[in-house]
Amino acid sequence: MTTVQRMFASSLIAGLGVWYLQGKVMDGVLTLIALCALTGLIWGLSERETTFSILNLTGSGPWEMLTVVGSIILFAQLSISIWAFPTVGAYILSLSFIGSFWITGYMMQPGA
Repeated sequence: MTTVQRMFASSLIAGLGVWYLQGKVMDGVLTLIALCALTGLIWGLSERETTFSILNLTGSGPWEMLTVVGSIILFAQLSISIWAFPTVGAYILSLSFIGSFWITGYMMQPGA
């Protein structure tokens, strides 16, 4: 739990940093939301059995694939809208960054 609290605190610091550097409150808030959502996703993956049983997502297959693709697209679109990344670069970054979280989560699961 301490690690999760540190990740949320880091998200707050990053959001404040974006607000300070870009001079727009909305950019800082969107950054904070995106990083907190990513922290929640990582936290949910680290407690995968509990998360999936509570959300009734115990199946595998198309739902998991849709979640992976959806999170990659969401992060890429946030990168484009907040930081004005080029589209191709944002999707490459998102695929490597978010994809590495998903791959790590799947590799840590003994039954997957």
